[in-house]
Amino acid sequence: MEDKELGPTRSEVTHESEEHVAPAAAPQKKGGVLNTLYPPGPRPGAGPRVKNHCRKFWWCDLIVIAAIILVIVLPIIYVAIPKKAQHDINASTLEVTDQEVTNTEPEKVHLKIKSVARSSSSFHPTLDAFQAGLSLPGKEPFLFLNVPETKADAETEIDIEQDAPIVNLDSFKEYTKTTMASETFTVVMSGKTKVHQKGLSAISVDYTKNIEMKGLNKLSGLQITNIKILFGTKNKLSDGSNMIGNVIIPNPSVMTLELGNVTMNLSIDGTGIGTALLPDLMLKPGENNSTMSAILDQEGLPVISLVQSKYKDGVIPLEIVGNSSIRNGEHLEYFEEAIKSTIIKVNLDIGPALKDIGLLNVTSSS
Repeated sequence: MEDKELGPTRSEVTHESEEHVAPAAAPQKKGGVLNTLYPPGPRPGAGPRVKNHCRKFWWCDLIVIAAIILVIVLPIIYVAIPKKAQHDINASTLEVTDQEVTNTEPEKVHLKIKSVARSSSSFHPTLDAFQAGLSLPGKEPFLFLNVPETKADAETEIDIEQDAPIVNLDSFKEYTKTTMASETFTVVMSGKTKVHQKGLSAISVDYTKNIEMKGLNKLSGLQITNIKILFGTKNKLSDGSNMIGNVIIPNPSVMTLELGNVTMNLSIDGTGIGTALLPDLMLKPGENNSTMSAILDQEGLPVISLVQSKYKDGVIPLEIVGNSSIRNGEHLEYFEEAIKSTIIKVNLDIGPALKDIGLLNVTSSS
């Protein structure tokens, strides 16, 4: 009886323990992206992990890199480079070194222009040939130029020669008047073209240049020399001219202008005394010499009367205003507008001419 009270035997305890201990759970399988990339177990170092990532997701990396490149490169190609090209065009200058307006007709002229474009840009692209309008600032173009293809350098010569139709006569008249009256003036050359730089697509740009030009400055400095009065019917020229001389016309500009036969009205103190003709006038840069023939009203008696009464030293204040510009029998209205708008004042010493015709007593009383 005492043995039973001591408790269960060892075999009974062992058997009971085996009955109450739960069997070990089977290992569970783990899924997901992370477990796929980095399986359970010891984690590799940074290098192997990056290598493993690139091996499995290289295509994703390429997409990201391509997107980054596009985000950076596209604005450069489509924004920055065109903006740079336009900036360089705007910053460049254009100087006209020689300009000829010849074979002048009422509706067209032959135009020859030599110019130099200057640029400080490090880029030297090629500009496509394009059509450019010429105008005064804020005005409509009066003609268009065919600008040739040009390779831009630090200094680039651009030569243009063509027959140019006058597309706006009123604008051209305003231009010739400005040219005649101004010491300096601005003419605008404007057009659209494309710029080509190696390795890049063509870039559209606006080409607008304000060109500073010297004008004719109202023909300031004009002189009349070697005056001769053809007194008497027998001495007159076939066209009725009774006075001849030479005219010196300074041209401070770079322009050559073919004006044809130019007639001018002559007056003293607001009173007309006759007309003068400058035949086949071609104004070139520098000093121009032209023959002059004039028809003085009433055989020059009004001039003689003024010298006798008022200008006893024989020097008369002559005023000259353009009348007509005719070439090949056709009026050149655009030149006529210019010469009509300009009054040229010359102190003309007619004393020697009066002396030659026996009127020495007129000047001796001075």
